[in-house]
Amino acid sequence: MRVRVKSRSMSTSIGFVRNEDVVDLPDAEVEKIMKMRPDAFEIIPVEEKPVFKRSAPKKKATKKRARNSDGTLKGDDPSTPDVNEAWEDG
Repeated sequence: MRVRVKSRSMSTSIGFVRNEDVVDLPDAEVEKIMKMRPDAFEIIPVEEKPVFKRSAPKKKATKKRARNSDGTLKGDDPSTPDVNEAWEDG
């Protein structure tokens, strides 16, 4: 449970806390302290945190160099300006 300390200082399961500290303590411990000292804490309502779903990583479009039948790299044909023969789509 998230609480703001209203007491000068006190010892808790997480160590010493002082006035105006905001800490998370177990519910049972807060209830026990509040029975002895009702003005020791101010309970802070827990806000709903938005859940962000991680999308699958985008696959990068990979290009692969085109090769001739003997394994050497193929060059671009300048007579076809709209097509690049040196690369094949991956």
